[in-house]
Amino acid sequence: MSMSLILLQLAVFVVCGASIALLSYAIMSTPSMPVERLGLRGYKRTQALRNNPTFAQLEPAMRWLTTRLGGLLSPPLRQHLDKQITTAGDVLGLSAEDVVSLSLVSAVVSLAGGLLYTYSTQRGPFLALVALFVGALLPYWKLTTAAQNRTRSIQKALPSVVDLMVLGLGAGLDFTGSVKQVIEHAGRADEPLVEELRLLLQELKLGRTRRQALGQFAERAPCEAVRDLVAAAVQSEEQGSPLVSVIAAQAAASRQRRSVDAEETASKAGTKLMLPMFLLFGAALMLIVAPTVMTLSANF
Repeated sequence: MSMSLILLQLAVFVVCGASIALLSYAIMSTPSMPVERLGLRGYKRTQALRNNPTFAQLEPAMRWLTTRLGGLLSPPLRQHLDKQITTAGDVLGLSAEDVVSLSLVSAVVSLAGGLLYTYSTQRGPFLALVALFVGALLPYWKLTTAAQNRTRSIQKALPSVVDLMVLGLGAGLDFTGSVKQVIEHAGRADEPLVEELRLLLQELKLGRTRRQALGQFAERAPCEAVRDLVAAAVQSEEQGSPLVSVIAAQAAASRQRRSVDAEETASKAGTKLMLPMFLLFGAALMLIVAPTVMTLSANF
């Protein structure tokens, strides 16, 4: 190993150690902030601690680190992370500081693994830096993926649920009664849309107006179908028009939008398959041509 490579590795180790030391000093010197245990996130945290043994073992260290990160997060970053957590269904009862804590822990663990691998294989420090970057982004990537999947699931299931609500309204039930019927006859209680409807019903029972409860529903499920449904329901309440006809029209529009989205996805599938098919064709062609080329080169 050349001297320049040794000096480069030493410089990387010194910089990483200094960065970790400065970060540790900043965390230890910031004032501690209490962890929120109330509301929906507190309930989700309690459920996660009861049902997830891995998270239960990690939670005390994460809670200790979270109480010292409150003063380091900027308001825009905290607002963005809170929005992602809410869209993801308050997964594990996390807060914005918890996501940053998990990112720091994941980054340190990934860096340690990368340094151990580079030391054992005598490779350069680039892999350790890559591991640090991937480990720091992994919790945020998991959070955004969960938020996107949950929003997509709600948008996909909304037309069928709205049809059930239309049947309930047509049978003489009010809005609250139709939502309650949908929740009671749902196939799975842990589906994202059923969970959101349960929260909607609880907010109505706590005394909030229909407009306020629907507004919270639109914030927690930021997809086009939910926004259109909420806007139509609020407009129906303001104008005094029959709610059942408005919701039925929105159900038809949601089904049509879902059909259009399915057709667009099917039309894009052929374009997305072109590259894999081209790579497979190239590999098969190389397997056929390579022996012939090797034989000809050996003879001539």
